[in-house]
Amino acid sequence: MPWRRRVTQEEVAAGPPRRDLNLWPWLLLLLLFVAALIVAAVLLTHHNSKPKVPNVVGLTTATAVRQLRQHGYVADVQTRLTSASPAGTVLSQDPAGGTKLDHGSRVRVVSARGASTGGVPDLVGLKVDAALARLRAVGLRGSTRKESSTRPAGVVLSQSPLPAKRVPKGSTVVLTVSKGGSELTVPKVVGLSESTATKTLQGAGFKVGVTRTASTEKAGLVLSQDPAAGTKSAKGSLVGITVSKGPTTTGPTTTGPTTTGPTAGTKVPKVVGMGQSAAFAQLERSGFRVDSFPVTSTRTRGLVLSQTPAAGTRAPPRTVVRLSVSLGPGTRPLRVVPDVRGKSEADAKRILVQVGFTARALGPSDNVASEVVVRQKPDAGVRVRAGSQVLLYLGAAAQ
Repeated sequence: MPWRRRVTQEEVAAGPPRRDLNLWPWLLLLLLFVAALIVAAVLLTHHNSKPKVPNVVGLTTATAVRQLRQHGYVADVQTRLTSASPAGTVLSQDPAGGTKLDHGSRVRVVSARGASTGGVPDLVGLKVDAALARLRAVGLRGSTRKESSTRPAGVVLSQSPLPAKRVPKGSTVVLTVSKGGSELTVPKVVGLSESTATKTLQGAGFKVGVTRTASTEKAGLVLSQDPAAGTKSAKGSLVGITVSKGPTTTGPTTTGPTTTGPTAGTKVPKVVGMGQSAAFAQLERSGFRVDSFPVTSTRTRGLVLSQTPAAGTRAPPRTVVRLSVSLGPGTRPLRVVPDVRGKSEADAKRILVQVGFTARALGPSDNVASEVVVRQKPDAGVRVRAGSQVLLYLGAAAQ
């Protein structure tokens, strides 16, 4: 049999089919990681580019606000009451100085605030208890010190600080309070002669101021006194008496020339219709003395309504011209009486008239050479209505 070559084919078993690796998730992850790095770099760069908040602690509030505005920030100012730092000084800020913050952001600034202030009330002339009560009502405290005075005991003579001065709440106002003096009873001298009245008053421990006026009573008779009889007054204080000059008489008419008749003296200028201050000035320039008296009237306050002697009358130098002055319509304001003691009659009246009072002088005696105000009524510091008359007692200047 013929030889046949047998070819055997061996089949090799193949493994599972080879698959390509899936790289997309890895690529995506890689892309995300790179993106994150980029974002982080951008954010870091942006953070580093933010401006820093300036440090304004210790500066004044105005300077702090200006500096913050210059750096692009808005200041939110708040205050805190403190006595440790001057008012207006920046105590703290939020965010703190050096913090990086976007432009336009708000920075809270806390500034020192001093104690609130108020005006000191006018207490002169009040009783001390009433004065202390008024101080408590406005948040102030009071302390007192006593001083001898012709004013009644317990009356406030002066104060420090002065009225209307603004001080912090809780401040102390020092009140000088009268402790009075040795008070004596004023004797009655009305109806006595001037010499007898003077001796009586001086013997009782008082000083005497004399003023004279025309009267139907005989010359030298005491017509009135101030303070009145029976009044308690401090030892050494002044008592004013008004003494009659006797009735005004007209001598017989003569045909010959005379230097003592109606044409003698200086012509009195017309001041009716003028303001009181201007009227005083014009009359004093003409050589006259002036007293003014308040008169109820609806015309302008301070306007001269009448004068005695009348305009055009001739009168000797230093004759007293009496002016009637309108009190004006409505409620008159309260004003503080200035201290004019020690001043001349003219200067004292000028000051009083400028403040808005009327003024009248009492005295002096004929034997007094140097005339100054030795006492006034109402006393200095007392609050009275505008237009009220202030009495001036004239006497010898202290040597």
